[in-house]
Amino acid sequence: MVIVERRENRWFHATAKKTISAQTGVTILTAVALLAVVLSLFLSNERHEAKQVVKAFYRYEQAGDFGSSWELFHPQMKKKFPKDVYIQRRAHVFMQDFDVETFEYRLDEAEHLASWSMSGEHKPLQDVYRIRVIQTFHSTFGVFELHQDVFVAKENGKWSILFPYDSS
Repeated sequence: MVIVERRENRWFHATAKKTISAQTGVTILTAVALLAVVLSLFLSNERHEAKQVVKAFYRYEQAGDFGSSWELFHPQMKKKFPKDVYIQRRAHVFMQDFDVETFEYRLDEAEHLASWSMSGEHKPLQDVYRIRVIQTFHSTFGVFELHQDVFVAKENGKWSILFPYDSS
């Protein structure tokens, strides 16, 4: 009888260990799934915020309010284009060269990039979003589209716009 009890106890302990392992596995899977949901919601919210900044930028540009669109630039862009120079060049290109007063635009989906840099001269920025913008112009030269990848990065807690300056 004692031998049987030992065998039953051994079987009981082995079963208990398997049950604990299964419970631990379920707990780990639940924690991983919860973390994935939280990360997904966080990235989805950031993606939405980045896209909203691009929409605001192009609404200003549509209205010819290049000073307000300039305000949405990342500090690297502001360094590249002083505000007065940007306003003058943008107005010149749209109103004089293209002979248009406004344009239509649409945005592709935001794509998250772990790291990106405006050019080889700039340090890489982390957690950047790339959004393809398609502008449609109705000009004296006909209807044409301009496709441009616009990048959005967070600087000091605020999303801001960058343009690429490398051909790659």
